[in-house]
Amino acid sequence: MFSTLIRESILGVLYRCWVDSCTLALLRRLWKLLCRGARESCLLHLAFRPSRGDALWAESCIGSLLHSLSAGFIRLLRPIHRAFAESAAGSSPLLRGSALLHFDVLFGLFCCVMFAVPHESWNNLYALVGAVAFFAAYLLLAAGNRRPLLPPGSLGLGLTLFMLACVLSLLFTSDLMDSFRVLLYYVTGLLLCYLVTASCSDLTRLRRLLGFLYLSMLLVSLQAIGQRVFGLVTVNASFTDTSINVGVPGRVYGSLDNPNNLSGFLQTVLPLGAAFAGGTKREGRRALLTLGLALPVVALVMSYSRSGWLAMLLAAVVYLFYCNKKLVPALVVLALLALPLMPQSVLVRLSTIFNAQDSSRNHRLAIWQGVLALLGDKGQWLTGIGLGPETFKEVYPAYAVEEGKLGAYHSQMLYLELDLELGLLGTLSFLWMMLKLAGRTGRAIYRGGDRSLLKILIAVAASLAALAFSAAVEYVWFYPRCIFAFFLMLGTALAALRLAERTPGDTTPESVGAKE
Repeated sequence: MFSTLIRESILGVLYRCWVDSCTLALLRRLWKLLCRGARESCLLHLAFRPSRGDALWAESCIGSLLHSLSAGFIRLLRPIHRAFAESAAGSSPLLRGSALLHFDVLFGLFCCVMFAVPHESWNNLYALVGAVAFFAAYLLLAAGNRRPLLPPGSLGLGLTLFMLACVLSLLFTSDLMDSFRVLLYYVTGLLLCYLVTASCSDLTRLRRLLGFLYLSMLLVSLQAIGQRVFGLVTVNASFTDTSINVGVPGRVYGSLDNPNNLSGFLQTVLPLGAAFAGGTKREGRRALLTLGLALPVVALVMSYSRSGWLAMLLAAVVYLFYCNKKLVPALVVLALLALPLMPQSVLVRLSTIFNAQDSSRNHRLAIWQGVLALLGDKGQWLTGIGLGPETFKEVYPAYAVEEGKLGAYHSQMLYLELDLELGLLGTLSFLWMMLKLAGRTGRAIYRGGDRSLLKILIAVAASLAALAFSAAVEYVWFYPRCIFAFFLMLGTALAALRLAERTPGDTTPESVGAKE
């Protein structure tokens, strides 16, 4: 009792000092200025204003035609579904009742394996074949009224224009086969996005998918930590400037071939994993799942990706801002207090951000200078040069400055790479898609609703913030499995928004979905 009184009195004194401090008064004034700026910001008004573009696209002649064609195709598949249903009816009762043969479970396992398989054993063709197979299976389920048919226009005009830009880029490439190969990665991502958006028609299914993504994140992180524990990685001069990163060990990469790929994957999936853990209702299980998040955090630290560290810090701030604003200052204070406790190698790596002698930094600046010169020549900023690294390797050397001629495989920035490969249409459609997605997510969060669903929407906002930051200094889509992770996150966002924006009492098949 006495110790409780002392603790409460000490906390009370500290709280009163904080409330009366000049620091808090300054922070409040800055917060008011930021809120006023946000209210008057044209960009935020554009993002948060309800979009008519998607509705007009869905109601347009082309959108209606696509919907009619997809519905007609589903009717053609009904005899095939009946044939499968009759075959299944004569199968073993053990197989018919197997939970493993459930579409959601099989698709979730596929997503988990897609990221957990080591790079040496992985082929991106597996992802394409798997996505096509699950897409065909979903269409058969829709033909038997077992799942709702999601109209193609439901994915939004922004994504449609982006995919159109990917196809049109084939007209401007100098290496058609390589560009077509990369186009298939985006097709794979689009199918994954559709499957998540269409199949996760209720919160249970959505959380089940997040559970599999959480498992894949743990498996990738365990591989990364194991690489450090068993000494399987060494210092690589292509990843680290050894002259100024003294004492920095080899950077882990898990199953994703490159430490920056590992960082990009964790930036996308870790907030979703946090939402899955935090949305679990049983306290013991929630505590265990939350503790498991330490593994990807440790893996991210061991990747020594500076942009990844900053992006995840930004994601954490966004996540806490929406969950509990009062914890944001505590996070900043804890981050500052934790710096002296960090290993010396981490502090060295952080200090190189501001080092003008960092070869990685200078290499980026040289590449950006050459890419800007390329885009400014012959109007290539409008059309792009086509998808794929082979086209870049052929076109870029004529514009490269001396420091950037060697070892350049891409533009080292997602925004530049989009304009470089897809032209103005691809860049603007992507930015519009992300801006409107952020606005829809923000509106859904402020409307409130189910806590588990809100946590998923908050995780989407955190992932988008991390991507927006990393995209300015990294080409985060150079590795195909990072593209797949992004489209899975995009599908998760669209599925969560469909649930959050559903009107009360809406029991249409499109909103509820039929049982298997």
